[in-house]
This record gives sequence, structure tokens and C-alpha cells, in this order.
Amino acid sequence: KSPSEWQTVYKMLYSPDSSSKREGLSFVRTWAVRSQRLPLSVECTGELVAASFESGDKTAQISAYSLAIIRFVNGHIDRAQGGVFARSVASVAAEIGIPDWMIDIRHEATHKSLPCLERLRMAAKYALCWLEEKYWKPQNQCLENAGQKVKECLVDYVDLLRRLACMKREGKKTNKTEITLLVEQISSLSQYELALLPVELVSCIENSSFSFPTWKPLLIQLDKNKPHVLAHLIYLLCQNYSSKFSNRQHIITFIESLISENLFGVCCKEQHRLYVEMLLNSKNDNLTRQLSSIILNHCSDQVTGKYAKLRDLFNIQFPPKTNPTCAPGDISKQIEDLKSVIDRLKSKSHDMGSDKTSRFTKCDAGSWECLPLGSTPGSLNPSLDLYLPDLEPCVELDNNEKPPGDYKMEDEIHHLNSFSSSKYVTKDQLIHIASSVRILDDLDC
Repeated sequence: KSPSEWQTVYKMLYSPDSSSKREGLSFVRTWAVRSQRLPLSVECTGELVAASFESGDKTAQISAYSLAIIRFVNGHIDRAQGGVFARSVASVAAEIGIPDWMIDIRHEATHKSLPCLERLRMAAKYALCWLEEKYWKPQNQCLENAGQKVKECLVDYVDLLRRLACMKREGKKTNKTEITLLVEQISSLSQYELALLPVELVSCIENSSFSFPTWKPLLIQLDKNKPHVLAHLIYLLCQNYSSKFSNRQHIITFIESLISENLFGVCCKEQHRLYVEMLLNSKNDNLTRQLSSIILNHCSDQVTGKYAKLRDLFNIQFPPKTNPTCAPGDISKQIEDLKSVIDRLKSKSHDMGSDKTSRFTKCDAGSWECLPLGSTPGSLNPSLDLYLPDLEPCVELDNNEKPPGDYKMEDEIHHLNSFSSSKYVTKDQLIHIASSVRILDDLDC
């Protein structure tokens, strides 16, 4: 939660308007979900306000008030306990300003029958007043004092820069030691003051005529020592991008300069998504999409899913000037990888082209015909029918020829040509055909 949000919730919880109280209560419950532990006074205030909105019967209201008062008394008594030995509840309560009758109500609600509703309501009102005097008002005054100090520091910084710029125009020698000392003073502010620094910085960036180089020394120091402050500054720039800033192009240039200088504060995956969602929900126009593209490209390797697709779409409309996730060495490696892929594709294409000389061809399954076993469409092998009506003299084989297994390839081709036009096949010719097929199969292997 930011200091300004805390102050807003304080005003809501103590507003006479019930709707404002309910809204403030919803903030407190959201804080409780997001943070592991709330301040005790904030938690007790939320419980007491919630008890006043209990809409159940009388018993439910008494139970809600009793639990809230028990939590209020026990929590502050336990926190005020000190020393080696525990002191009595009454003595500790007197030190911190809780009256005895509040202790009695807490004792009845804990160990006896529950008090009546009227007494509980009176005790709840007193507890809320006690919390405002002891916690809310002092904290609010502390934040206001811190805000005033931060404003003074930033005014001094702007005045110094203006004075140095005037001296530079007049040709006088400038001393940057003053800037260094003032930047160190700002970065060494207290925790409360640093929490308010991004809010005041946003106002100065919008109202002053200085560009990014003017604020660069301060931003570099914050990124070095207080990166969470710089991350909060970017969050506020995105949050108020469309509602507060009149010159949005100035803010785009400022954030782009932060990214180019790697001054983005604490970076995380969800942080960039939050920035983009805030921007697009506020105003979805070309300037907003341009700023969203800059933020998504800042951590392109961490953006996945729909945000990666959104980044790619934005890059079509707003091509990035540089790719911050790719160093020159990475680009050269990508080029070499692309060349190797192209070479593999060319080699594969050449191999596919050489396969066209193969004796095997693809056939259309729709044109298949019934063929004898062992035959293929368009084969040179003759029909294996042993008898045909129109007989022709068979070609006699030379008895001095070698056995089929010892034939050479040229001899087999010669025999095949000798009976390619014959319609009648003898038993010996079938043996030669089988031998030829075996030789061709051996060649394929």
C-alpha cells in the first residue's frame, strides 16, 4: 500500500458516510490478503468497523462486537508488556490509556456471559477513538511531515539544475559536486520519506520542463540504493498515464529512456503484466499501445502466453528500435543457425531430386489391377500363364550354359531379351526368371 492510499483509507474508515466506511473496510481486507501481517491498529480498526455493519440478529451482533473488543484489548496489552515478568492487565492498560471499564467488558466477554449490545457499542466507539488518537493521527502527521521534506528536497534539486543550466548558457564553469551531494541526501531519506518520493517525483516530472537527462543522476542513485522506489515511480507513471498527464508523449519518452538506461528498478514477470494491464485499461489508443510495446520488449524473454502474442502484434505496428534481449553475439549465432537450416533443406531437396532416377514409381491406387504374385504394374516380366492359344516356338536354351546361380547380370539380361516377345514359357525359363529376380533383389539390398 502507498502512503496516499493509506491516507485515503484513514479518511474512509472515520467518515460519517456508511458507504465510505464500507469502501475503506474493503481496502483493509485487501491489504490483509496481500500482506502476511497487518499493523495491529489497522486490523483492530477494520474489525470494529466490520462489527458495526453486522446485519444478523442481536446475538450475532453481540458476538461480533465482543470478538473485536477482545482482540483490541488483548493485542495492545500484549504488545505493551515488557520486562522479564508479566504484569497485570489493569496496570498495563493504565499505562497505554485504556480505562478499567474496557478491561471489565473484555473480562466478561472472555470468562463470563456476554455483555449487552449497548455496552459493547459504547466500548467499540471508544476503541475507535483511541485508535485514531494513538495510531492514525500520529501516522498521518508523520507522513505529512515526510511529504513536506521530500518536496523541499526536490525543489532544491530543480532550483539547482536551473541555476547550473543558466550558468552553462552564460559560459560559466559549473560544479557538479553540488548535484552529487544533493542526490546522496535525497537517497538517504527515511523510510516514510522514501515512500512519498515517487509521488512527488511524478508531479515534478509532469510540471517541470526538464527532460530525462536532468533527472538521470538522481534516478541512477535510486536504482543503485533504492530500486523499489524506482519501480514504484514507474508504477505511478503507468497508473496516472491517461488521467493525470496532459503530455503523454513526454511520459512515453521518459519511460523509454529509463528502459534504455536499464533503470527499471526491481524487475519481475508479474510487474510488467501489471503495467500493461493498467495502461490498456485506462486508454487503449496508439500512444498507449506504443508504451505497452516498449514495456513488453524490455523483458521479452520473460513474457509468455497472451502477452507474448500481444507484444508481437504491437511490434508490427511499432517496430522496436533495438532488441534488448539479444546481444550482438546472439544475433550472429541466430544467423549461423539459419544458414545451417538452409543448407540442410538444400541437401534434402537434392536427395529428393536424385530419387527421381529410381526404378520405383508411385502408383495411383484407383488404377490398380489384379496381377500375378511377384509382378508389378509396367513390369517387363512376361505372363506366367503356361498355356496360350497362339503358341510360338520356344527358345531353346544352350545345355552348356552355367547354372542360374553362377550367371552374370549381362547373361540374365540376354536371356530375358530372348523371350520377352514369347507367349510360351518353359520350366527352364521360369528358373531363369526367378534367378533374375533374386539378383535384382540382391542389388537392392
